[in-house]
Amino acid sequence: MGIQFKDVSYAYKGLKVNYDAIGHINLTIKAKGEFIAIVGQTGSGKSTLVQHMNALLLPTSGNVVVFGQNLPPKKKEKINFLRQKVGLVFQFPEYQLFEETILKDIMFGPKNFKSTEAQAMEMAKRAASIVGIDESMYDQSPFRISGGQMRRVAVAGILAMEPEILVLDEPTRGLDPRGRRDLMKIFNDLHEKNDQTIILISHDMDLVSEYAKRVIVLKEGSIVFDGKKEALFEHPDFETFHLDLPTPLKILKHLEKEVGIPYQPKYDFDSLLDHLKEVSHE
Repeated sequence: MGIQFKDVSYAYKGLKVNYDAIGHINLTIKAKGEFIAIVGQTGSGKSTLVQHMNALLLPTSGNVVVFGQNLPPKKKEKINFLRQKVGLVFQFPEYQLFEETILKDIMFGPKNFKSTEAQAMEMAKRAASIVGIDESMYDQSPFRISGGQMRRVAVAGILAMEPEILVLDEPTRGLDPRGRRDLMKIFNDLHEKNDQTIILISHDMDLVSEYAKRVIVLKEGSIVFDGKKEALFEHPDFETFHLDLPTPLKILKHLEKEVGIPYQPKYDFDSLLDHLKEVSHE
């Protein structure tokens, strides 16, 4: 078992009243093999939910169990190790770069978790290779490279800690189309080649449609859907979730209405193009 939420609620403390961010969440996430998207309107509780997964936030009520560690912890229990087990990539992670060279920045996480200098360097180089950072860049300043490369360096810093579960909070925000595609390929390769569980927060339903296998929909701090993406996009109450349909499905629904091509769902653009080529030859 990777992560389990048991009737979890969390409220942010205000000056006069508390703000309930999530309420009565029950959720199980496997340690391996899942690619989950968490979606919902702004303010629905997505970021609050994932920050419980590596103990950045602790439940106001209920319990979270992360790789066997109960949260909230008992007194004197050390929980920092969870931030190595569950790696969280925040929005615009490049804003957290601070070291004088790229390699030192990627090494920071492993060194912080008591790896030796040699171990940290080996882990950093392995992570840099995964995200496509060449050895020739190791001694460059992380502030003198492109925005897309900075994002890769920041992601490598999380991967260097070798997390078992990787949580991504809007990881492609601010990137151009090629940058989004390249970064998502890195995450998808980790999932497919290493069987790594990936958890993706995104407002981009095209990304959700193409990569996620399971989708969790939050609305006003509660889970209103948890299941396969195919079931979500064909759900009779889909409109009540206040989500946009992925572009491939919009195109296929339009073609059915305007041209009479029978609707057959496709969840990414490559599959859509292959389908339209096949239909055009019939």
